[in-house]
Amino acid sequence: MPRPSETVYDALKSLIQTGQLAPGEHLVEDELCARHEVSRTPVRNALRKLSSEDLVTIKPHRGAFVASWTDDDAAEVMTLRSMLEPHAAALAAQRRTDDQLADLRGLCGHMETCEQDRPRDFRDELARLNHELHLTTLQAAASPRLYNITATLTRAPLMTGSFQFYGDDQLRRSLREHRDLVDAIAHRDAPAAHAVMEAHLRLAYRTMLTK
Repeated sequence: MPRPSETVYDALKSLIQTGQLAPGEHLVEDELCARHEVSRTPVRNALRKLSSEDLVTIKPHRGAFVASWTDDDAAEVMTLRSMLEPHAAALAAQRRTDDQLADLRGLCGHMETCEQDRPRDFRDELARLNHELHLTTLQAAASPRLYNITATLTRAPLMTGSFQFYGDDQLRRSLREHRDLVDAIAHRDAPAAHAVMEAHLRLAYRTMLTK
């Protein structure tokens, strides 16, 4: 059974990453305690952990707030991701295992089904699956340092909540790009995997800029 602080942490992280808690929103301890039926200690532990991941900002004498991201923050994160993730995709094409390839194909299938069926909160589920696909690609690169550096960037709220901004055509385009990426990894085509990931991230950032 998860500890109370882990339960609060998981709940808040999900709300932040899916955009249900807006940047700059005040996270009032008393309200969080009542909502999760816990004492202040688990709430404070959860907020400290979220702060260490740059998802929450703790201001002395004012409390905790959902981290705000400026245009410059977004540009910096996407610049770094655009350098690192295409390299990871190329390595994944060279180093992936059959199990990792199966996982990537499964994630593509789940995302396509989710987009077609559109259950309640389907965009939140797409965001979760998208994050998992990018992390699985990083894992397939078999480079622990690259994974640790880049995984942190993929957790930025403006990245994990990006599916909230997409229109229908943009959603389907993103899913097609995932298929193209996985096909390149399947055929161990490192240059193609690099190119697809680079274009995928560039188009994602362009979509964010227009919102």
